[in-house]
Formats: sequence, C-alpha cells, structure tokens
Amino acid sequence: MHHAILDGKSSTMFVKSWAHICKHLGDDPSGSALPDQLKPFFDRRVVQDPAGLEPIFLNQLQNLDGPNNRSLMVTQFKSPPSDAVRSIFVITRPEIEAMKQWVSTKMAEMIKNEKESDHHPHLSTFSVTCAYTWVCLAKAEQKQSDKPVLMAFSLDCRSRFDPPLPANYLGNCIAGRAVVADRKGLLGEDGLTVAVNEISEAIKSADSDGILNGAETWVPKLFTAVSSEERFMGVAGSPRFGIYDTDFGWGRPSKVEVVSIEVTGPMSLAESTDGIAGDVEVGLVLEKHHMQAFASVFAKGLQDL
Repeated sequence: MHHAILDGKSSTMFVKSWAHICKHLGDDPSGSALPDQLKPFFDRRVVQDPAGLEPIFLNQLQNLDGPNNRSLMVTQFKSPPSDAVRSIFVITRPEIEAMKQWVSTKMAEMIKNEKESDHHPHLSTFSVTCAYTWVCLAKAEQKQSDKPVLMAFSLDCRSRFDPPLPANYLGNCIAGRAVVADRKGLLGEDGLTVAVNEISEAIKSADSDGILNGAETWVPKLFTAVSSEERFMGVAGSPRFGIYDTDFGWGRPSKVEVVSIEVTGPMSLAESTDGIAGDVEVGLVLEKHHMQAFASVFAKGLQDL
C-alpha cells in the first residue's frame, strides 16, 4: 500500500477491517459487520484546498529530477548497507514517565536560570520517545560535525482541520513537520531536553499556525533532506494505531515490523507486543557496528534515568 493513497492510520484500519471480517466469517453473517470505528469514510469533498496546494505539489513532484520530467518511475531510495541489521527496542511506560519528569525538571531549572523562555513543552509519549531515540542515534554515530541534525515526522490532520474530518476518514491525511537541532546540543548533558523542545515546538506550531502553514515548501525540503549525506531521521507508525490488536481469528500478532524502514531509513513506532499499556516499541535498521553502539547508548540512558 502506497502513501499516495493511504497513510499509516488508514492502512492499519484497512488491515483491522480485513481481520475483523475474517475472524467473524463463521459467525452469524450479521456478526461480520464492521464496528463504526472501522467503517471507512471516503467522501473527498470534506477536504478543502483554499490555498491551491494541489497544483503546487504536482508541479514540484514532476520537476524533482529537472524541468519537464515525464518519467513515471517512482523515487529510488538508497539500498541498505550489506551489513545492515534490524532490531526492536522497548521503552516501558515507567521509563517514559521518568523521561517526562526529567525534562520537566530540567526545563524548570533553565527557566529559573533564564536560559530558556517560560514555556512548557509538549511532553507526550511520542515526543519523548522520538527525542530519546534521536539523541541516542546522534551519540551512537560518534560524528564530529558542526552540521545540524534533521528529524521529520507526520501529524494526523483529521482532527486539526476546521471543521475536523471523521476519525475513520480513509486516505492520506497527514502533514509533515521537520525539526532541526544542533548536533552539539543533542550530544550535550541536556540533549534530551533540546530534542523534546524542538519536537514540541513543531507540534504546537501545527495547532497554533495551522496544520498547512508553509505546505508549499514541504516537497523540496523533504527531498533535499533525503538526498543529503547527513543523517535524516524520520518516523513511521505510531503507538496509537494499536496494530497488535489486529486479530484474524488466531490471536494477536507475535511481532509486527515496518519492512520499508530498511530502505527509507526512519525509526518505526508501535505499541508493545506484550500488551502492557504505555510501553512502546522502537524499530531500527542500522549498520551492525552502529546498531551495537546504539544499543549500548540506549540501554545505559534508560538505566541512568
């Protein structure tokens, strides 16, 4: 399933609908009817484009490889390294809460010492999980570079439009957000706070400035970042999708992975397979030596909380 037609929430809803029908096939025929939250909403008329973004996006995408490009080939990503390995790391709910408390305390100290303006970051499971993984990746790389580090993630537009779209809207309904941090800041003592602040401000700006603010620059910025030699960290999936609740009739999945991250390069996020509320799985594909360094930094950081 391609992002041109479906986002992560919609693809998960499709798989869950498929699973629900399969699980109840042997029941009373009426029992296989989809629950309301899985009934897809298709009406595209509810999505308005007052800024005329559609022709802008189409023109930018068509001209990515030069003017008047008529090729129908899809974007080619770099092949994964020959020694790439895939791993999943789990951050428990108590560890997430400890990180939130740590960042909150640090922010209070910075505000008191006038090193930071008086504002409160968006301390969500998503923001601290992404921030912690981002910091650990930067430390594991052991790069001596002054170039900034970029992270990009998507936000669900359904509830952010005015008026909001139905939660079961089926399609691609996301908006990108990119955050840039100084590498030295991420590697410093307050690296987690720096990362959480950057992610938090990006999320809050979507709500205060409008989810589509600056959308005309998204395509060139994204593809410039992807083609850069510097690490570009994206995020695929979400703990809110509840992918481990998918049941075709033989129980919960024992393991779910986002296969595409080995070529597209982001981290993947999902709720934990153990079913414990609040635990999060972080999936990565890295070169073997980099993965070993990341695993060490990741584990030590959690122990030090």
